[in-house]
Amino acid sequence: MPEDHMFFSDYQGDINLGFHGVVSEEYALLAPEFKRSEVFQVDKTVEGLRISNTDLIGLFSAGNSRGILVPDIISQHEKQVLEENSIPYLVIESGYTAFGNMVLVNDNGCLISENLEDHREDISDFLDVPVETGTIAGTGMVGSAGFATGRGLILHREASEEELSKAESVLGVEGDIGTVNFGSPYVGTGILGNSEKIMVGNNTTGPETARIDKALGFLD
Repeated sequence: MPEDHMFFSDYQGDINLGFHGVVSEEYALLAPEFKRSEVFQVDKTVEGLRISNTDLIGLFSAGNSRGILVPDIISQHEKQVLEENSIPYLVIESGYTAFGNMVLVNDNGCLISENLEDHREDISDFLDVPVETGTIAGTGMVGSAGFATGRGLILHREASEEELSKAESVLGVEGDIGTVNFGSPYVGTGILGNSEKIMVGNNTTGPETARIDKALGFLD
């Protein structure tokens, strides 16, 4: 794998990049004024996207190459932006809206919080992958406590062996535990990317990047 597969950045000073974008093998959906958007070499890049009039698009949505899940607090204008850019989306009506925290997904499978159990079939049909409920480090915040691509996955440092094994089985890739941004176990908040390119928060250390590299399959 070339050395230029990992990049460091922030979003307007926020090292939690995962809150401000959704990236798959096919598209990159990025909040306004996202730096270095050219990093993600995908077919479609949508810059300036907002959800519920915020730049927290990675907090409120989650998806894979087939499309994204969005909460019903998304505005008509924001849906129109997705439609104009040919990004399929599914509006989920739920008392929960932070789908980026509650969904860990790639193009092989999807792990969701038990709080979304009632929507499992709809999510599976839309994203075209098997969906199972689960936890990471004992929490249903599987999206913020994990990060996955088609190449590998990395989970919260306190994820159990059983949780890691289940995530690997559901998502169809091997992985490991780790941290980002100088010790944050919520790796999903600090990493953005796909199986070819990833971006991590500026505070991520050398040992952390080495572990992320290995877990995400960039190293043998």
